[in-house]
Amino acid sequence: MDAEAHPDLAKLSFLIGHWEGVGVAGYADVEEFQFGQEIEFTHTAGLPYLAFTSRAWRMGADGKPGELVAEESGYWRARPDSEAGKREDGEQVVHLEALISHPEGFTEVYLGNVFANRVEMHTDAVVHTETGIDATASHRLYGLFGDDRDTLGYAWDLAARGHSLRSYMSAQLKRTGAGA
Repeated sequence: MDAEAHPDLAKLSFLIGHWEGVGVAGYADVEEFQFGQEIEFTHTAGLPYLAFTSRAWRMGADGKPGELVAEESGYWRARPDSEAGKREDGEQVVHLEALISHPEGFTEVYLGNVFANRVEMHTDAVVHTETGIDATASHRLYGLFGDDRDTLGYAWDLAARGHSLRSYMSAQLKRTGAGA
């Protein structure tokens, strides 16, 4: 972990850096498509949160990024150790809170857990503007996998536009910047 990172970020430090990769997206009323994506988790020295940004582009037939299809930003923070618990197997569980905003006019408030280089979180609240997408719930998984645990995978399930919670986006990304 970066020496300047706040101690509360210890269990989230595996996310810190710039990640790039490809994924697949689709929804009940959207045909499946491939996308390229970059995600960045950064921290400010001494502060107990990670800043989060994500951008995804539809991949063209030539394999190059095309139109921007998703963008989001927010903040993730682990609750202090005094509020953490242990699973039945004795492994330390760190509770997480996250705020993620979307330019399509909605913001998600997540609660979740961090353990063994894995994050699982679900929405506690979703608010949207009058003209924003009427998202009502989300569930996300993020985790490292691969022989050297060098791939960040994630899956995002979304309930929106009158549909129940269902698969929306998933991707596999490689670290390309700080934290590598």
